[in-house]
Amino acid sequence: MYTIKHAAQQVGITTATLRAWERRYGVIAPHRSESGYRLYGDHDVAVLRSMKDLVDQGWSAALAAAEAVRLDRAQPAPGTAVEATGSGAPTHPSSDLAERMTSAAAALDTTDLAVTLDQVFALSSFEAVMTDHVFPALEKLGDAWADGRVSVAGEHLASNAVMRRLAVAYEAAAAYGRGPRIALGTAPLTRHEIGLLAFAVTARRHGMDTDYLGADLPVEDWLGVIDEPALAAVVLAIPTTADIPATAAVVTAICDRRPGLVVAVGGAQQDHAPESAVRLGHDIVAGAKALADAIARQQR
Repeated sequence: MYTIKHAAQQVGITTATLRAWERRYGVIAPHRSESGYRLYGDHDVAVLRSMKDLVDQGWSAALAAAEAVRLDRAQPAPGTAVEATGSGAPTHPSSDLAERMTSAAAALDTTDLAVTLDQVFALSSFEAVMTDHVFPALEKLGDAWADGRVSVAGEHLASNAVMRRLAVAYEAAAAYGRGPRIALGTAPLTRHEIGLLAFAVTARRHGMDTDYLGADLPVEDWLGVIDEPALAAVVLAIPTTADIPATAAVVTAICDRRPGLVVAVGGAQQDHAPESAVRLGHDIVAGAKALADAIARQQR
C-alpha cells in the first residue's frame, strides 16, 4: 500500500491533483488506515496512470476519468479466462484496428470510428499508439481505398478523425515545449500531413517549441518564416513521389536564404530530398531525437 505522496509519485502527478481527481471524479476509492490516512494499492495506481495517460494525450480530466474507469471495469477479473484469438493471444482492443477503421470508413460510420480511435488512444503513450497501431492501420486503410473497398469520402472521414485527435494531442503537449523553436509544414501542393502532425506532437512532448504551419505552404511564405532569428530548424514532410520536386525547391530556397539553419525532412520519400537536409527516419521518437541532436550540433 502507498501513502498519497508515494502514490502520486508512482503516477507522476502532484498530491493535489490526485486529491482533486479522487474528489471530483471518483476515479478510485482508497482505503483508510486506522489513523484515517489514505492508502492506495497497485490497482489504484494503475487506474490513475491510465487516466494520466489520457490527460497527457489531450482528453479532458472528466472524460479521462470516465474512460479509465470503463477500461478498468472491462478488464477480466483475476482468475477469469480471457477469450483468445485464433493465434492463442488475448483479445486486444487494437488487434483489429485496421479492420474496424476500414469497415467504419466504408460505411461512413462516424460513431464507430470515434469509438475505435478512443479505445486505441487509451492503450499507451501517444508515440506507442501512433507507431504500433495508428500508422499501420492508416496504411491498410490506404490499401482499401486503392482497391475500391473504401470511397474517397470514407478515407477522408477516417483521416480527418485521426487529424482531430492529433490536434487535441498537439495542444495538450504545449506545456512541454520550452526548448528550441521549430517550424513544421509541407511544400506547395503537399497535402498529406498526418505523419507530420504526429511528429509535431512528439517534438513538443520532447521539449521543442513548435509552430505547426500545416500543408501546402508557398515558397514565399517559407522564406518569411525563416526570417525569424529565434527559429532553430524547419521540418518538412515528403509523403509521396509527387511531393519530391516542390519540397526540394523549398529546401533549396531555405538553404540559400539562411545557410546554417537546420532543415529536416521526414515521410516516405525523404531520401529524395536534397543532400543538405537532415533525414529524420520513419520513427517519430527517433526522429525527434535526431532533430534535437542536429540542432545541438549546429548551435555549438
